[in-house]
Amino acid sequence: MPEYFLSTFNISKSGKCLSAIILLLGVGLLLSTRAYSVEKKIDYVNLGATLLKDGYNQRAGKVLEKVQIDRANFDFSRYYTLKGILYQRLGYPDLSNIFFAEAIKKGNAKDPKVTKKQSSIYLYMARNYWQLKNYPKVIESIDNSGEQGRQNRQMYVIKAESWKQLGDYRNAWNVLDEGIKRYPEFSRFYSQKFYYLLGLGFYQRAIYYADKFLFVQKYSAKDYLAIAIALRETGQYHQAAILLQQALLRPGQQQRKKLLELLGQIYIDQEHYLAAALVFDWASISYPEFSEKAAILSLKAKQAVRSLQLNRRIFDQKAKFRQRMGIELYLQDYETLVTQVPALKRYGLLKDDKVRYAIGYAYFRNGEYDKARHYLQQINNNSLFRKASQIFQQIEKCENEPLECD
Repeated sequence: MPEYFLSTFNISKSGKCLSAIILLLGVGLLLSTRAYSVEKKIDYVNLGATLLKDGYNQRAGKVLEKVQIDRANFDFSRYYTLKGILYQRLGYPDLSNIFFAEAIKKGNAKDPKVTKKQSSIYLYMARNYWQLKNYPKVIESIDNSGEQGRQNRQMYVIKAESWKQLGDYRNAWNVLDEGIKRYPEFSRFYSQKFYYLLGLGFYQRAIYYADKFLFVQKYSAKDYLAIAIALRETGQYHQAAILLQQALLRPGQQQRKKLLELLGQIYIDQEHYLAAALVFDWASISYPEFSEKAAILSLKAKQAVRSLQLNRRIFDQKAKFRQRMGIELYLQDYETLVTQVPALKRYGLLKDDKVRYAIGYAYFRNGEYDKARHYLQQINNNSLFRKASQIFQQIEKCENEPLECD
């Protein structure tokens, strides 16, 4: 220990060991006292609130467990509110509402600031009751939130849906009317009315609110699709088709491909194959992958020539030749069909039993029986082989009695 240090504390060299020990003990005691003092000053409630605000739920839970609630003038209302928020985020709505209820009990209703906080607590409780599907309590909690609830547009949505879940469409409708009056630019109210009317079978009135919804949403393709799908699911194909046609006429639609595909599918649902073929034919100009579907639908609509034209647009050669075979079988053009054998070999399609059967059948119809047998005998599929067996019998009949072969 330096001399100046000893002289400062008036410690002699002979007793410096003992003095040093005493000094160290004093310093240690001082440090531990300060540490204890710092620990005493930690506000675990505020720390827990900050952690919750920042999304650190698990850490917030550990911090809130350290709170000493037996202190004088302790703010139970705030503490229970934080616990309620914590358990809501952790997925325990029942437990969360227990703490929220206690927070309201402990609040001072005469204090305007506390009253505002309690209004917010009721909104938290409403969300928990919604999760628990306790719809009467959802409505009650939103009503108890007063002006705070009326300033939250989403609460109108939840309250209306709660009435609807209880089978009370009149009150649900009134809530949405109130919401529209206060927030006319909020599109969700119009979409809710649309789906309610659709569910009740008031289709024409539903379309009115669909248009209002689309106008507020600035006619986005995503919303057109959602409404058209809903109309399709309820069998309102005509209205769905009109809506999609309107969407396709609007410039700059980002989901044009999906709009076209859904429009074509709606015509298929009604077995209007020619209309569907025209939609996919049009679509294939911008999206060549629709060529195959357009060709299939043209054939279903008995437009074989157009089907062949569309078939030429298909880039996938395997898909192209498969489909081409179907068209030629439909046209009974067996001579053209067998000329594709080299290409079918090249693309490995003759390994497919269905292709073997089609080629064997074409050779049979052309009177080339040996080649017909060659391909039909290679079939492994039991169902197709049974059909091939019938052709074998027919070939034998034609070979033995040509005049009786049709």
